[in-house]
Amino acid sequence: MSNIPFGPSTLQRIGKTVLLKSLNRSDYQRWTNPSSLEAWWETRTQKIAALIPRGTRVIEFGAGRRWLESYLDPSCSYLPSDLVDRGPGTIICDLNQRPLPDLRHVQPDVAVFAGVLEYIRDLESVIDWLSGHVSICIASYAYTQLSSNPLQNIRDRLSRAYYGYMNSYTEEDLIGLFKRYGLLCTSKDTWTTQRIFVFINQRVGHSSCASGNQS
Repeated sequence: MSNIPFGPSTLQRIGKTVLLKSLNRSDYQRWTNPSSLEAWWETRTQKIAALIPRGTRVIEFGAGRRWLESYLDPSCSYLPSDLVDRGPGTIICDLNQRPLPDLRHVQPDVAVFAGVLEYIRDLESVIDWLSGHVSICIASYAYTQLSSNPLQNIRDRLSRAYYGYMNSYTEEDLIGLFKRYGLLCTSKDTWTTQRIFVFINQRVGHSSCASGNQS
């Protein structure tokens, strides 16, 4: 990830991320542009869909092109959520704004974050909020790998800012953060340079969801 181009446009992108982060703002300009929703991400969605138990109510944050909806088992119901309207039933939600919405009226079982967690400035408060609403969270994350070389760590930080990322967790730290709020990592998989995690909520007692048949 640290191989980014050098030049004014790179500095501009990094500066934009720093500014948005300081303002607790999401990049609406980027995510309202359909060309920002890249086709190669669909394979990640397919992997995530295979992890979702049958018969569950699924809310996808950062629904984008709503690929997940087409890959879910027919017994599942789908709730799209995003910064902007992504079609019928969209729950408009900016995860960088407070307060976060009360989801009790839609009663989701499973929350999905595909390429979203990196763009949340205060990820801890989102996980805390999520722990009161769902039994399962399935999320991808482009984690950071700390190096003994300080210069390499600086390059990694700049690279993450270049891509618009607002946080920087190692794999172990991310798992620990979810665990702090009762969401235990029960499995993980790899997609390109990212991990896909399955977290089970120990605080919300939807046993039928947590033990759902994934075959």
